[in-house]
Amino acid sequence: MATVVFAAQLLPAAAEDLTPVRFVFNWSSADHAITPVAVGIEKGFYKDEGLKVDVILPPDSQTTARLLSVGQADIGFEATTDVVFGAEQGLPIVSVGVYAQHNNWGLFGRPGEPVKLEELKGKSIGIFTDSWTKAMMPFVYKAGGITENDVKLIIAQDSDTPLLLAGKIDIATNTSNYLVPTVQTQLRKDPTALVGKEAGVPDIPIWAYTASTEYLSKHGDSAKKWMKATVKATQWAAEHPDEAAQIVTKAYPDSGTLEYNTLGWKALVPILSGPDGYLVQNDQHWLPLAQALKDTGQLKEVLPADKYYTNELLK
Repeated sequence: MATVVFAAQLLPAAAEDLTPVRFVFNWSSADHAITPVAVGIEKGFYKDEGLKVDVILPPDSQTTARLLSVGQADIGFEATTDVVFGAEQGLPIVSVGVYAQHNNWGLFGRPGEPVKLEELKGKSIGIFTDSWTKAMMPFVYKAGGITENDVKLIIAQDSDTPLLLAGKIDIATNTSNYLVPTVQTQLRKDPTALVGKEAGVPDIPIWAYTASTEYLSKHGDSAKKWMKATVKATQWAAEHPDEAAQIVTKAYPDSGTLEYNTLGWKALVPILSGPDGYLVQNDQHWLPLAQALKDTGQLKEVLPADKYYTNELLK
């Protein structure tokens, strides 16, 4: 009888035995940033942990935290600025793991047209309405010795790259994993760029996996299993970038071409792992960000680091 029981434990879990986990992305459509989760689903990393992951694509980036707060989603993917601003507002949301370790956001120009901080005055700049862009632009103004009134801001809906390439804006604001592959696939050339510290912005993570404190208190075991599987999926995707891009492109045809997703994911791979591995965070990921936001008048106070993040699920 003991042999029979042991053999049964080795069998894959049936679908009805899997614990559901609702993962909410930060955008209304999937892109290559969702690669670890897509890989985790396709390669069975979540199933191996007894989980069934359902992906939710929200109508906008502001909806992710709300879904987590009211219990309509379990794990989220958000900008780190959303977490910091949310903590100040009393939202019960914390980061459970940073997605990438460095800031690859910046200013981009057309191929052959250099972008210079000292020449920003009078330029038209494409921006988005998300919290990250709003938080980063004051740093750019300070580094360039200008104010918001010295430039013309053009709000982009889906992407500011078409506006840049069509000559409707002088400079685009974006992350290198999105804008650079777009230009490369269309023009077979690299855009000019000022990224991270070169753009005057702090070198801190842009995105994080998040959850509500209530969900963690009630379903901490499931959350730990989700994180364990996501770490494995991230490492696998980093080691097999071409196959990972194929998985994302097949799962989400609207995410872009295979070439675009491959270039985008490969641009992220070098900044995913930190000194303590994938997803592990520390005070330096959060306190400098909060302090920088306070210094630029966007935040009233810097809270203790444990109000922003926890590593408990990775232990």
